[in-house]
Amino acid sequence: MKKSFGFAKTAVLMGVIILLSKVMGLVRDIMVAGTYGTTMYAVAYETASRLPVTIFDFVLGGVVTSAFIPVYNSIAVKEGRDKASAFTQSYLNLILLLTGIIAVSGVIFAPALVSFIAPDLSAEAAALSVRLTRIMFPMVIFVGLAFTFVGYLQSEGEYNIPAVISLVSNLIMVGYLAVSGMFTDDPMTSVTGLSIAMLIGWAAQAAVQIPAVRKHGFRHRMTAPVLTPETKRAAKNALPILAATWTTPVCTLINTRLASGMEGAISMLGYANRLYIIIVGLFSFVATNLLFPYFARADAAGDTAEKDRMTRMSVKVLTFIIAPISVGVAVLAEPFVSLIYENGAFDATDTLWTANALRFYSVGMVFAAVSEVLTKAFFAAEKTKYPMIAALVSVTFNVAVVAVFGGWLHIGGIALVSGLAAAVNMAVNLIFAYRTGMISKSRADVLDLAKTVVSALVMGAAVWFVYPLMSGLPMIVGFALSVMAGVIVYAVCVTVLRSEEMHSILKKLKH
Repeated sequence: MKKSFGFAKTAVLMGVIILLSKVMGLVRDIMVAGTYGTTMYAVAYETASRLPVTIFDFVLGGVVTSAFIPVYNSIAVKEGRDKASAFTQSYLNLILLLTGIIAVSGVIFAPALVSFIAPDLSAEAAALSVRLTRIMFPMVIFVGLAFTFVGYLQSEGEYNIPAVISLVSNLIMVGYLAVSGMFTDDPMTSVTGLSIAMLIGWAAQAAVQIPAVRKHGFRHRMTAPVLTPETKRAAKNALPILAATWTTPVCTLINTRLASGMEGAISMLGYANRLYIIIVGLFSFVATNLLFPYFARADAAGDTAEKDRMTRMSVKVLTFIIAPISVGVAVLAEPFVSLIYENGAFDATDTLWTANALRFYSVGMVFAAVSEVLTKAFFAAEKTKYPMIAALVSVTFNVAVVAVFGGWLHIGGIALVSGLAAAVNMAVNLIFAYRTGMISKSRADVLDLAKTVVSALVMGAAVWFVYPLMSGLPMIVGFALSVMAGVIVYAVCVTVLRSEEMHSILKKLKH
């Protein structure tokens, strides 16, 4: 009971910190939308900011933490913390070497990268994208450093500091956007400064973790050997882990290329995608980042029953939370986007198209969250080939659909393909999870998931009916009342259907 309480307390604290970070990220996006709308400056910034992250995801991506955590925890359990610390020193040097090469290459080949990711940009937008890309590309060094620290601290049982890093970088960017108008009215100068602020923000994500890293006893040595048996073990898992994380960057790349020929579409998809990530990330980030080290330690100790229990619990809880949110976002996408973004340079037409993208992105919310849990469970067991195959199948699906229907896809269609690719990824991961025995088969689990889905759909129908009745009220009031109606309907449905998750909530409230 005490262990369960501590686990729940940590999850709540992480959730609060991540919620603050997501809110601040949303404030940042609102300010960007209000300042640049869907103009050339917004398109250039969106293109340039995606490039370093997308290239990093392709070359290293989830490898930084996902290859580190299982090896570190295995060494710590079997050989002691001193040996695990030596592995961390060598691993960090390897990451710094690789990210340094990526950063230099990105700066040199920025024109070719912009041309590849957004081939149909105007000459002026492309030139600005190249300039901003060269400013931001060195941030991949700080990304690698920050994520290595995240892996180390989470393995040491420290979750709150890693959770706060995005809040720090978002505060820096919001601070810049708040004061930049006082010094310049030139959008070219302003968006250049925003790119510099993003670079500083990522540097701060690494820097803010250093005191906690030192507190846990880690002291880095640049002279530590890069190639050791332990780093080779991590590297052996790196390629399948990397391929397993390709679904999102490949979909992003395809989306950007398709959207580059549609005026303002890159920025519209970007605004919608960030709302999608905020919603999914708030819950799946807490679950997977909290559970990953537990998974790794359970595997190292051979406690398969505990891992099975935690994996099944995570899948059901995430579905219980995200399914109604997904349906609600699909139904209320337009007022949701309008309330958040429609201001300044972001007008009603931008709202319409961005809401359409968000509506179709929402299709993949539950699938992406569940797939993330299953992927981390496989990574913890160092069974990396299964999520790799799932990712390759989903990417192939995405490419095939775009190849066949690309000429007919508009903003909503592009987002829908990404959502369906997430569904394919989850389905393949789930098949492997059952076949390998990572998750035990349970009719009760399937029935409980079905109750959640049915309740979410009933809730969506109720919200779809209620919102038009609020047309005479201010939009924010009508939106809030519709959300409240949805929450009540969902709560009633899962209670009537005797959902296990709802039963657990009611039991805790009684206590």
